[in-house]
Amino acid sequence: MSRQQAVAYVARVHQTNYGAKAVWFFRALLIVPFVLMGPEVASALMGRPDGVANISSSVADVLGTSTFLIFIMMLAVTPIRTMTGWNWHVILRRDYGIAMFVTAAVDLTLAATTTGDTFPGTVLTRVGGHTFLVAGTLSTLLLVPLVVTANRRAQRWLGRHWKSVQRLTYVVWGTILVHLFLLFGLGTIFLEAVAVSVPLAVLRIPAVRRWWTASMHHGSYDMTRLVAAAALIGIFAMGYVPLVQELAVKGSAAFAQNPGRD
Repeated sequence: MSRQQAVAYVARVHQTNYGAKAVWFFRALLIVPFVLMGPEVASALMGRPDGVANISSSVADVLGTSTFLIFIMMLAVTPIRTMTGWNWHVILRRDYGIAMFVTAAVDLTLAATTTGDTFPGTVLTRVGGHTFLVAGTLSTLLLVPLVVTANRRAQRWLGRHWKSVQRLTYVVWGTILVHLFLLFGLGTIFLEAVAVSVPLAVLRIPAVRRWWTASMHHGSYDMTRLVAAAALIGIFAMGYVPLVQELAVKGSAAFAQNPGRD
């Protein structure tokens, strides 16, 4: 083995070790929404006063925001691979997709059973009584085929059609943005959702992805890629950071069982 090969081998080993630890860290983050909502859910199950009302006030702010943040992290896997050439994080795409479905399903279930004070009527009213609720519920239902087919057995069974099913991800992306627009209009949260979406969409454009991969492989256009990466990361951060801050504030209030009554 030459010196160059030895250096490359050591670099791969270090990247693998780092990647394995990082994967478990990012997986651990997926329990945060349930930890934040845990005290309120436990309180409601024990029949304590304001238990159900607290969930009604918190569920959209905590689990709804968490669902979108998890979705964005799942969508970021491929652009990060394009920009860096890393592979250690690719497994997180499936993990975050499944976690998004679980979080969205719990969100929908709690909303359907606890938000009678906000949306009087039947369970159907609470999940589809308004256009923004229909868009949110549709987003959750569209996740079902994605989760069911997120395994190698389904990939083998569906063959070339597997990718077609997984492209429902883009439909979900659209319905989520519609849900947020109908709920907030051109308000801050919708604009933040657009901000995090733009860089992820740009790096999915085939011509952009091919150019980035080829130039990185050949070591060309380094400065151009650096400037482009800084711009894309900056736009992403403009939306992502406020959403995380929103979750931190509303999640802390939920954990303390003292949510704001909007």
